[in-house]
Amino acid sequence: MFRPFAIRPSTSILTKAIPMLTPPSRVPPSPRSLWFTLAFFTVLGSLCTQMLAQTPDPQDIRGWTNRIENALIEGKSEVALEEINKAIAKVPSQSQLYLIRGSLLFRSGKVDESLPDFDKVLELDPQLKPYLWQRGIALYYAGKYEESLEQFVVHREVNPNDVENAFWHFLCAVKLRGVASAQHDVLLSGKDNRVPMMQVQDMIQGKATPEAVIAAAERSRRVIDGSDYDRFYGYLYVGLYYDALNREDDAKKWMEKCVAEKVHGYMGDVAKVHWDRMQKPKPASKP
Repeated sequence: MFRPFAIRPSTSILTKAIPMLTPPSRVPPSPRSLWFTLAFFTVLGSLCTQMLAQTPDPQDIRGWTNRIENALIEGKSEVALEEINKAIAKVPSQSQLYLIRGSLLFRSGKVDESLPDFDKVLELDPQLKPYLWQRGIALYYAGKYEESLEQFVVHREVNPNDVENAFWHFLCAVKLRGVASAQHDVLLSGKDNRVPMMQVQDMIQGKATPEAVIAAAERSRRVIDGSDYDRFYGYLYVGLYYDALNREDDAKKWMEKCVAEKVHGYMGDVAKVHWDRMQKPKPASKP
């Protein structure tokens, strides 16, 4: 469901675009050729930066997706929000723009503000409902557990081999019916090859311990841009599991380790949203 997505230039495209800068000989390049080489790559880097910074066309959904990802990484979510607001004003019938803006709002910690955009997607394109796992997560954090649970039920129709979907369904069921009932009624996933997802599914059924999830995650290494994604997901789902069980200290321990992995992407921001909420003092209970 929430696999990391990295934007990487095509090696073949870059190779074709860059001419041979020195003759194929053992003669050292002259200072002049080195200067031209440096100038060429400086200009190329500047052009790439400008391309990423440009506001996409309102119909360029891929461009907007990349724009939002870069804005979140660079801490420029408010700038991106202003830009996408203008795009929606130009093309108010483009459902994907509402999905992108809703995702941006949620990932920026504005959970309640994100929900109208996710619902607008359904209004414009009802057939997209099974694909809107982002809406399910937002509904969970907004405390709308019945709607959230139903969103994960329908998402299984298009993504049956996703333990993450089963996990978020489990979290909703815990809120609605308690841990024992949720463990009994897990929305089972098919084979999910990502580490440590099958151990996570066993955990929410009561068939494995959180320690087994952590052990599987820490035996594996899937490092992208300095972040270990297997450990991130292990720490994330153990932290969320303990949180569902109201074991606050254990939840904080693993969520802190999860956020420390500094994973970019949707689930990295979900972890930050959850962690930020854990730092806020809980409202005093009524006498």
